[in-house]
Amino acid sequence: MRKKSAGNIVDKFNGLDLHDDGLRSVKVYSLDKRTNSANVDIEFLDDSTGAVKLLSFRGCGNLRYFMDFDVLANNWFAQTEKAISIRDLGRMQRFVRAQIPHWHVTYMPPSPKDKPIKKKLLSIRGYVLFRVTFFGGTIEVLARGFTLGRASKS
Repeated sequence: MRKKSAGNIVDKFNGLDLHDDGLRSVKVYSLDKRTNSANVDIEFLDDSTGAVKLLSFRGCGNLRYFMDFDVLANNWFAQTEKAISIRDLGRMQRFVRAQIPHWHVTYMPPSPKDKPIKKKLLSIRGYVLFRVTFFGGTIEVLARGFTLGRASKS
């Protein structure tokens, strides 16, 4: 199977229809030490069909997640605003570096402050920045790819 280009991934993701879908769950799977990446799954309840959609991000490098559950609950009938993705290298680098203060670690000289993310920053062209905006929050994921499928309703 041919590997999809990041540009094709962006086009495919930006064409998804998640508007007004309900948020069912967000699951973060632990780091795979071999690939140095994690996985994130988001389940949605389709507003028009009642089907459960599973949006899976694979090869995740970063996750930023803001949610106000009171606002989200107030919009129970239409929780998802939009889903977009970008490949702006500068913006992706800033997204990764913006999380440094949240690491709660200090690297002593001569080690650079960004030592653990140097490899990711050098390979940033292989990532896409995905954003799902809710009426009550935002989920941003830097990942190598995504899939959208059906999930069980249980």
